[in-house]
Amino acid sequence: MTNPAPAPDYKPNELLICTAARLMTDNCTVFIGTGIPMLVASLAQKMHARNLVPIFEFGGTGALFEELPIAVGGECTFHRAVSASGICDIMETAHRGFVEYGFIGGAQIDPYGNLNSTVIGDHDHPKVRLPGSGGGNDVG
Repeated sequence: MTNPAPAPDYKPNELLICTAARLMTDNCTVFIGTGIPMLVASLAQKMHARNLVPIFEFGGTGALFEELPIAVGGECTFHRAVSASGICDIMETAHRGFVEYGFIGGAQIDPYGNLNSTVIGDHDHPKVRLPGSGGGNDVG
């Protein structure tokens, strides 16, 4: 009888964070969402991508992570940033093609990479309304 392989001493989310951080290259611009994407950008900046330019929905561009941000509008997302603007400027910048990568979380991601950050179930009568981004909170 063979002994089973020992359990890894890391959690799946920790592996995801490390793997994704390795994909971030120096001198690139990346749209960063809340949670794991913030950890990824912070790790990449500390390890190998010192000139990574994180861009946050609420307007912080190029912040240096001396502390981890709690949310995309937190003061840490503007710390020593190269720019402090607003959501309209950030979305326009992305639309014009000046953001090379985007890294946000999603409740559901289909095989084609489509992201659901708005609702689970019928949009008019959802089982769950998600925090969403870029208008996902719209009740309209």
